[in-house]
Amino acid sequence: MNATPLADVSLSLLLGFLVITPIILQTLATQLPQAGGVASGQVRQDPRVVLTAEGEILINDKKVSEEELPARLKELFPPEADVERRVVFTGSGEVPYRDVIDVLDLLKENGVETIGIR
Repeated sequence: MNATPLADVSLSLLLGFLVITPIILQTLATQLPQAGGVASGQVRQDPRVVLTAEGEILINDKKVSEEELPARLKELFPPEADVERRVVFTGSGEVPYRDVIDVLDLLKENGVETIGIR
C-alpha cells in the first residue's frame, strides 16, 4: 500500500485547519456574564419585539404599527436614560426574510443598540 496519497490528504487537511482557525476565532465574539451576579430586585427584562405570521409587530404583546414603532421605542428607552438599548426579537417562520430585515432595520434606526434573536 502506498502511503503517499494518505500523507498528502492529511497535510492538506492540516493546512486547511491552520488557515481557517484564525478566521473562526475572529468572527466568534461573545459577551460573558460579569462575576458577582445580580441581586434579585435588579433583574431587568428586555422588551420583546415579535413579528407575527400576519405581519403584525408586537412589543411586549401589544400591537404596534410601523409608524408607531419609533414613539414606542422612545417610551421604552428615553433619550436621557443611561441604559443599554437592547431588545429580544422573534420573527415567525412564515414571514418573508425581507420583512424581518425591515423590522430589524427599523429597530436599529431608532436607537436600539443590541438585538437578541430568538
